[in-house]
Amino acid sequence: MKFFLPISLFVLIFSCSSGNSSKPQQDSLPQQQVALPELKKGDLTDLFVVSDPGNSYTVYVPSNYNPLKKYPLIVFFDAHANGHLPLNNYKSIAEKWGYIFVASNTSKNGMEMDQTVKIGNELIDEAKAILPVDENQILLCGFSGGSRVAAYMTAGRQDVKGVICNSAAPQGILTGKVFVGLAGLGDMNYLEMKNFADRQPTNTSPHELLVFDGKHEWAPTNMMEDAMLIATIYHPNTKNTATDSAMAKELCILITYQSDSIMNTSCSIADALRQTGKRCSEPLGGWKSDHTRAITDACIKSDEAAWAKAEQDETKMQQELGSAIMQQDTIWWKTNADSYFETKNSGAEKFMRERLRGYTSLMCYSYVNQAMQANNLHAAEKLITVYSIVDPTNSEWAYMRAVLYMKINLPDYAIASLDKAVELGFNDRTRLLNDANFTSLQTDARFSEMMGKMK
Repeated sequence: MKFFLPISLFVLIFSCSSGNSSKPQQDSLPQQQVALPELKKGDLTDLFVVSDPGNSYTVYVPSNYNPLKKYPLIVFFDAHANGHLPLNNYKSIAEKWGYIFVASNTSKNGMEMDQTVKIGNELIDEAKAILPVDENQILLCGFSGGSRVAAYMTAGRQDVKGVICNSAAPQGILTGKVFVGLAGLGDMNYLEMKNFADRQPTNTSPHELLVFDGKHEWAPTNMMEDAMLIATIYHPNTKNTATDSAMAKELCILITYQSDSIMNTSCSIADALRQTGKRCSEPLGGWKSDHTRAITDACIKSDEAAWAKAEQDETKMQQELGSAIMQQDTIWWKTNADSYFETKNSGAEKFMRERLRGYTSLMCYSYVNQAMQANNLHAAEKLITVYSIVDPTNSEWAYMRAVLYMKINLPDYAIASLDKAVELGFNDRTRLLNDANFTSLQTDARFSEMMGKMK
């Protein structure tokens, strides 16, 4: 049995495919009258779309929320339908600047794009109907596959001003829309984000990329605040306000601090951050550079060369590892994995190795799924072992091994593997309870004990 990697691995895993996704869907049906819910100020409120009770979402309004006032709206799409995660991460920004946050608890990886767009349109339409939204300030934000969903919907809705894409790039140019990208330097999608931002026209609206010391994850709060401020203070149709000026000044402070913090990692990235801050805040009087650390042209030139070389090496090693997953045995992987993923060097090479591990981990995940779907359990067993060598701290390989053990009727081993998954951080109770592979285990006391260990 042969397994073929899809043309775009990242689209397979981090986007929601559809046979009819070439044209973005426009704003959905006219809004119906919706009763206003009781909202918890300064806290999360879980709701569902009135016209579609299967479409659930969470709202965060600031502590000083006033329903008679208009607020900027940011709608979040998490890759795993965990709307509480970004809202808890970023609620301090909503408090500080007076945003309303809404997050889907239904849209997730693996759905058809048409289904996801329907979920998103219902959610945005209801938010506009029941919340005091400033319709000139509607932004979408997503992580990984949720980022692609947010970008796709932004392109298709006239009432959405722009998008904040965290860890996955849009699939096409966003004409006339604000785009702010966020990516960890160790994120396997970093180059994808970088290449997208470099290709975008800048003459119609801001297209910026902010990077941070991290992997494939939601951005740190201060970097997300940068992104929200950049997207908010850009006004294509209305005049700037006093709040915009205050935001521009805060943006300058945040970005110069972040630039100084990353200087020892990369002076060229530090300089790029400053240029972003200057472009976005200077028109509103927010840019002051006299308190930042100096960056020499020589350092920038040398550093850019190091990053370019690392990117070339990365492309070459991706091809080598892509072939090795299917062609090499587990002994080869145990012997050679560290030579690809570990380094004593810092800077560009360190982050390249992190990205390479993430890329190879993602390929393993894809290949295991293909083997399972083809019921080639022998191939799946070997691939799961490779996955565990490549990315030993990732709980997914242990979960997949538990599925494999259930398929070959070894429930004791399956429970042990689920225990390992929990030890590595697995905590998705809903997924586990809805997984038909484990239905027969749910009456086992050891299964209940394992469930009790989840955080």
